This record gives sequence, structure tokens and C-alpha cells, in this order.
Amino acid sequence: MKKFYLFALAVAGLLFGACTSETVDVVAEPETGYGLIPGESSWLAVGIAMPGDPITRANEDLNDGLATEYAVQTGTLYLFKGANEDAATFFGSFPINTTFSSETSDVEVGTSGIGNITSTSQRIVQEIQNPDLGITDKLYAYVILNDEGNATGITATVGTTTGAQFKLQQLKAIGIAAEAAGYGAMGAKGLVMTSVPIATVAGGESTPADAEIITFSEIDKNAIYKTKAEAEAATAATCIYVERAAAKVEVNVAETFGIVLDGNGKVAVPAADVTWALGNVNVAYYNTRQVDKTWLPYNNTEANPVLKYRMVGRTPFFASSHTPNPAYRTYFGKDINFDGKAGLINAELTDAQYAQKSGDVVYTYENTFDENSQTYANTTYVGVKAKISDGDFFTIQGQPNTMLKTNADIVAVVKTRLRDVINQSIAAINAKIRTSTDFPAGSEVTYDVTVTVTEGTLNAETGELPYTVTLGLANVKVDGAAATAEQVAALEALAADNIGKVDNPANSKLLKYTGGISYYATRIQHFGDVETPWDGPAEAYNNYDLVYPLNATQTIDGKTTQYGTSRASAWLGRWGVVRNNWYSLNLTQINGIGSPVPEDFSGNGTPDDNPPTSYFITAEVHILPWVKRTQDVEL
Repeated sequence: MKKFYLFALAVAGLLFGACTSETVDVVAEPETGYGLIPGESSWLAVGIAMPGDPITRANEDLNDGLATEYAVQTGTLYLFKGANEDAATFFGSFPINTTFSSETSDVEVGTSGIGNITSTSQRIVQEIQNPDLGITDKLYAYVILNDEGNATGITATVGTTTGAQFKLQQLKAIGIAAEAAGYGAMGAKGLVMTSVPIATVAGGESTPADAEIITFSEIDKNAIYKTKAEAEAATAATCIYVERAAAKVEVNVAETFGIVLDGNGKVAVPAADVTWALGNVNVAYYNTRQVDKTWLPYNNTEANPVLKYRMVGRTPFFASSHTPNPAYRTYFGKDINFDGKAGLINAELTDAQYAQKSGDVVYTYENTFDENSQTYANTTYVGVKAKISDGDFFTIQGQPNTMLKTNADIVAVVKTRLRDVINQSIAAINAKIRTSTDFPAGSEVTYDVTVTVTEGTLNAETGELPYTVTLGLANVKVDGAAATAEQVAALEALAADNIGKVDNPANSKLLKYTGGISYYATRIQHFGDVETPWDGPAEAYNNYDLVYPLNATQTIDGKTTQYGTSRASAWLGRWGVVRNNWYSLNLTQINGIGSPVPEDFSGNGTPDDNPPTSYFITAEVHILPWVKRTQDVEL
């Protein structure tokens, strides 16, 4: 059994890349197609490149993030051979053992002038079995980092598992919810990273429709050496790009955060009294982010021209001297249940789950869906819990942003809404007094009609508080003097049919906010208003086909706007969460009182662009490279 050696790994940030195009003379041998001489060992030279932290998509500004988020502890290199990456079959896997160091500068960068690489590894030399490549065979590389002991659960059978099958395997939950086992950004084992799909043509102002999507890195012929010494002396020639498998969500609460109430100004809310949680999260993800080539020409004509074709970045990882060259980020992907949403959890958050404070970060699975499924039930959201009062308060239907602190406040509203009923009762009672023998003819009888609201048993699941309303008599006088007990009893008998319990005023459901707590939710935008702008008429809010028209044409106030050629072209990816993206939500203000209980979005087919009826969140989302997406939210 003959062996050759693999030289690898200049690993950088989140696209490892100390990959240059320095050429090396290689002996051409038609028997192998790769210059390998049968019967002798050979060596490969490759480099692993991580794109920097997520980007701010509006200008493709990169951000490395925390050192713990791009730290590399362990890794595995997977090799495949065949005619193309999907058809190629598994050849073997090899451990990556090296140390990584941060780059002080990136001399070969994209046209933005900002480096795309966070850190690089030391050179690695690994002896492996000769793959016996045929003339038409190519050798491909794939990398998984921070997968100690194959904790990701990825498996492959030599000569059987194809690249297409390998990419669709399900990763285990490490790097997101398994911090207790040492994974995740704060764990000693780090965030899992895998090879990333890249495009060969830029997006932005021009269509990348002709781009190729490459996930497996082809080992360049110039990166194959006959001796170990040549491999050790050479510079890596083929780049293997990787990205974090997790998405990152961060919420920051403004120091001036507050709740705007009807007629009561703004209630200041300390950031310490605001907590949050992530809802509608996915439960699994693919080994590789799945990019559909048919998406590449999708465009929203209302976006800034430099962002019109949103699926591919416009800044290459490197300006030159890298293979493949050029290479551009892709910005969307199919999650594991993209075409038929199922398996989302935390559609209704429990009170105990609101554990994150301002500035905290949660790592989660990607959650995306097709253009026909942008609904409350499918979209990952940030649930917000805010203590907006020192004690219990109430709201009543029709006045959702008026805080009622006491029973007397409730009575005042109910009394106003029962004005017609009260006036009718007074008229009926007065008519009876005029014909009654209980009061001297010509005497003046005056009285007040009282309104009593009696609270029932709180529905803890909905926050609804049943109540009964009772009309009574008080302050009874006859000819200006206080009525006797007999006169009061006589008046009560006359008014028996007009006082007592009455039907609650219409549209006056009462909600109780126990402990002054109010709950809110804001869904997370991916491409959002910057790359998938949208503006719909108010009458469209409960009609999905009007909110996101199939032909992507909206007519508002007589103005017709053509967003794109179809719903998918205009708005696919407007909402959702994608791996290696950093979603930073800045809560700036809440306009109105929210829900008295955590909201339940399971089965809710309301379009995402249908605004809540009682409150609005204003938030800003940024994405860095990570790709950082910032969303200012005003609720």
C-alpha cells in the first residue's frame, strides 16, 4: 500500500486562507492525471480559509467577532475523488493538528480594502494513502473544525459515500446547545465550522446567474509534490473555505429604552428590567449550507443597485493569487426543513426561558423557508419580556395602550362605555317614580346610578380577566334631603328591573398584566428592508397574496411598483436565520403595551409583514462577518 503526503492548512479566521498561487513545477504523468508516480509517495499542498466574521451586508464590512468564536481546537480533513464534487466518492479522512494565530493584517484582500481572514494556521504535513487518481478524476477536500472525536456525527464509507450525500448529512447539535459538554463559543471545544459554498461570479449590481457554486475545494495540480521536502518548502495553493455552522443572535437594549403609552407619555424602562429569549428555533442543520443555483439571478429592483442581486457578495475574498479566483460569499441557504416547515421549537416561550439580558448572545440553527412561507409560525423571533410597571395593571379592549392601575380606573372606562345603558335605566326609573304612590306627588327624587366591576378568575394562559358589571343606586334624596330607609327601599323596588347585573360593554375584554410584566416579539430579518424592500397596502395585511404578490407587483395609492419578476425573486430570504450570520437587534423603543403572556405563534399563518395590532417594535439589525446583520427594533 503506497502513500503520499498532504501538506495543508493555513487556516484563517472564518475562511481560512493563507492560500497563494505560487506555482511549483510538477512532473506530468498521464497515468494519474495529477503527476503522481505509481509506486512512490506524493504530497499535497492546500490551505484552509475562513471568511472573517459576518458582514454588514449593506457595505460588506467584515467583523471578526470574539476570539472564542473563531478559535480552532480540532479538525478533520475529508478527501473525495471523482469527476465532480457531487459525484466524487469518499477517499479518506485525516486529523488536522495545528495551532492557529490571529493575522495582524491581510495583504491580499477584496476590493473593499478590508481583509477577509481572521487567523491562519501553521503549515501541516499529513501522510495519507495514495488515492490512485485516474486521468479524469479530481481530488476534492472538505473540512470540519472543532469536531473532537467526530462529535458532529458525520460518517462516510470509502468508495461509496458521494459528495452529494455527504453534504446533506445532519450535524449533531454541538457548538450551539451543548456548552455543558464544552462546545459553543464559551466552551473549550469551540464552535463547529464546515466548508462553505462559494460563488465564482460577483453579485450586487450585475447578475451572478452564470456563477458556479463550489463547496468542495479541488486540489490544484500545482499543489501536489513528489517529496515531503517540497511540500514543506512550498506555499499552499488551494484554498478550503469554511464557515461557522451556527447563527449568532444578540440583543442590545438602549439606555433610553421606554414604552410609549396613549395619553401617558413614555414610561422609562431600565435595561435591567428587560430580558429576552429566542423563539421558533430549528432543531437541526445540514453538514453543508445548501445553496440553490436557481436563486442566483433573483433580484429586488427597489433595492440599492449595488445590492440588487443579493444572493452573492460583490467583494471577493482575495483580490488575486488564490484558487479558485475570484471567490465570493453566498448569502442564503436551505435549512433542513426548508420546503415543509416542521420541527421548530419554542413557538410559545415559557416565562422561565426569558433569561437573556441586554448584550447577551445566543447561538442557534439556521431557519429558512421558501417564498410562500414567510409567516409568524415559521420565522425565528426574539421574544422580549419587560417590567413596565411596579405592580399589576390592566388594559381594556379598544384602549390597548392605556395602562389601568386600579379597579376605579376600570370602572371609569366601563361607565363611559355603558353611558347609553345607564341613561336608559335612569329614564325608566324616573318614569316609574312619576306614577308611584311611594313618593308624595310633586316631590323631587334624585339619585346616582353606580357601576361596580367585580373581577373573576384570571386565565393564566391568555391573561384575560373575566369580570361582571353591576348597576346600583346611591345618594338617594327626596326634595333635597337624604331619603329614609323606607324611601330607599321603595326606590330600589321600583328600579329592580333596571339595576343589578348587566351585560359587559361590547368589545371590552379585560387583560391583566401580573407584576407589571408585558411580552413582545419581533421576527428576525435576513435580507430585510435593505436588500428585499417591501411596502404593502394596509388592506393587504391579512392576505398573503397581496402582502407578497406572486408577480411581485404592488399598487399603492395609484403607484405601481415592480419589485422583481416573481415573489421569490423579490422577497426570498427577506426573513429567516442563516448560519455564520450575526443578527444584532438593538431595541430602541416600544410603542404600546404588549401581551400579558408570552405569545404563541404555532400555526399562525399571518404574513411576517403584517404589523401587530397593539404595539410596534423598532429595531435595527446588523450583520457582520461573521456577516453581521443589525436590526433596530421599535415595538
